[in-house]
Amino acid sequence: MDYPFLLKRSFALGDFENENISDAKILFTKDIEKLNKMAKRAIMGEEEDFILLARIALRFHEEMSFYLQNFEIDNNYYLNLAKEFTGRIEGEGGKKLLIEIYKKMGDMDAALEIAEELSEKSRDDMLLYIKLLIDSGKWGHAIELCEKMLEENPTDVELWKTLAYALFKAERYEDAERTYLKVLQMNRDDAESWFYRGLCLKNVGRWGGALQSFETAVRKNPKMKDAYENILEILEKRGMYARALDTLKKMRDAGFDVESKIKEMEEKVR
Repeated sequence: MDYPFLLKRSFALGDFENENISDAKILFTKDIEKLNKMAKRAIMGEEEDFILLARIALRFHEEMSFYLQNFEIDNNYYLNLAKEFTGRIEGEGGKKLLIEIYKKMGDMDAALEIAEELSEKSRDDMLLYIKLLIDSGKWGHAIELCEKMLEENPTDVELWKTLAYALFKAERYEDAERTYLKVLQMNRDDAESWFYRGLCLKNVGRWGGALQSFETAVRKNPKMKDAYENILEILEKRGMYARALDTLKKMRDAGFDVESKIKEMEEKVR
């Protein structure tokens, strides 16, 4: 194939020359041609920067896979390219990229197998394995590993937060709420933890506490749309329309398009 990446025109991507693909900028045609030549040589078995090629293939999967159906091309085209390039990467870096690829392919068993192999190497690798267990619905094992790690690292905020999320996913809402409180004792500004604490309280019928937690979440992060929506749900169920209208105005100030909802709520307030 002349163009393994299926690109013949400029495309918004990261800084190819500096191997930094996180900051969006225009990748001009000459760079696309260079990239495709690298990919073709790699596919033919020549030595190339396989990490760069794999990461760009993953980025293209996120950005462009939707369009592949127009050309009757497999939606996993870029993932398969990424997997092929990653197979040439030695060491832990290649294995971590494979975990990401398998996750995107929906093959959680394969991702877990690699993550478990790496998990004994460091705290971060174990945390990656635990988060994959949570994503796979293996909450009991994730909780067990978190609790074991916390015995040795009782001040690790991320570990407490991961445990809280595993408990939440396991529908152990009261335990999760208490654990989120532990997180918030260590970091009062964690908007996400305020939000999930609110969900825990909401799920056990403690609407007042849930409302307070959601409102704290949006004070910490005014862009947290899910928290606003939960606030509105509680306020409307309680018939607190004036307060719901104030919340919608705060959403508007935060940049959300809620004009139609504001008009509907104004009618209820009247």
